[in-house]
Amino acid sequence: MSAKPQIIYEQDKPAFVVIPYADYIELTSSTKFDDNEHVPFVLSDYIQNPIRVARIEAGLSQMQLAERLGVTQGYVSRIEGRNFKISDKLMLKVNTALAA
Repeated sequence: MSAKPQIIYEQDKPAFVVIPYADYIELTSSTKFDDNEHVPFVLSDYIQNPIRVARIEAGLSQMQLAERLGVTQGYVSRIEGRNFKISDKLMLKVNTALAA
């Protein structure tokens, strides 16, 4: 390395390292990436609630799903919450509304 890296701390812990651009190029040039490589993004890997996943994948807002279900947007927000227990019956209603 041509220069000493700069370490940036957050709450007394290292958070970032700043290095000269030439050093960055040298470090990354040894790693070869295939331009055709595709890593799929799976939404359910990041969101636990299956209703929220289904709504997002359908491209709908909470308001649009609420209209299809005949409920308020607030209710949709509540059923998409982390601690809401989703029954099979509710999931079937949501899937039916999303398919419409």
